[in-house]
Amino acid sequence: MKKIVKSSMVVLALGLGLSIGSSEEADAMYESPYSYFNDYGIRQGLFSDVDSLYSKRYRAEMDQLMEKHEKGLISDDEFDELSEQLTETDEKNLLKRATLFENYGLVKKADIQNITHFDTDFEAYSSLNGIEQMTALEQIQGEGGNFNSFRELATLKKLKTVMLEANNQLTLNSFKNLKELETIRLLFDGYEENEEQQDTGFTQALTTDISALSNLDKLNKIEISARGRMATVTLKKGTTSYQLFDPIVPSKQFEGATMKYSSDSESDEWLEWNNLNGDEKYLAFSWRIEKGANFSYTGEGQIPIRWK
Repeated sequence: MKKIVKSSMVVLALGLGLSIGSSEEADAMYESPYSYFNDYGIRQGLFSDVDSLYSKRYRAEMDQLMEKHEKGLISDDEFDELSEQLTETDEKNLLKRATLFENYGLVKKADIQNITHFDTDFEAYSSLNGIEQMTALEQIQGEGGNFNSFRELATLKKLKTVMLEANNQLTLNSFKNLKELETIRLLFDGYEENEEQQDTGFTQALTTDISALSNLDKLNKIEISARGRMATVTLKKGTTSYQLFDPIVPSKQFEGATMKYSSDSESDEWLEWNNLNGDEKYLAFSWRIEKGANFSYTGEGQIPIRWK
């Protein structure tokens, strides 16, 4: 039944010159000027931003008309006629956008490609799928987010600012070729979506390596906070101590700064736990490395133990 419904939607869309979803069959038959985003939050955010773009254009064009009128370049009648035409065109565009969005969830690709700033609540987002179409994007930010990859950002070469939160395991490899990036602020929560944060241990992998940022010469602000778990270690019963050397890998922007590890002791090179009794579920630690006021990479980690 679902397949029949989807096929009907694709046929209807093609008849209207629209594109529904990411159907490979539809894409092969017709290159649509519209995009559909599975994530409701992204759809809403984009539609709002597109409306804002059109509103700014309308105001700018109206201001130009008023300026021409005030300078005597156009008569009163010409001004009335041109302003009426401008308003009518703006209203028609709004009606078309609203109809496409409300009935089909569609946004025009050409409009998406003009958005430079995207700021929304990512709380219910399952992924960043579709963001890669915002080719002019310079800034993306928002709270929350259940997506587990930044790969959609990898092709956005104009990105200057990224300020995001995430609950799932993430790598920073998607940022390594974003040469215009100036500010990056990331928060990795350490817990699965909607899981209560109790003393049961972190449930997501820990981000321990941010060296992918090393070649970004314009990056002048890094603020990364991470929580999570590392790979499980196996210890024999009777083991009373454990050491781990330099598990955190910062980027070159932190060169010259001192890493500060905290476990059973304080160190700038290793983690150490003593007086283990065999009942521990995990080894807890934290770290902090800072360079000036603009570069910080901090976090809390846990190393689960398998006793045998």
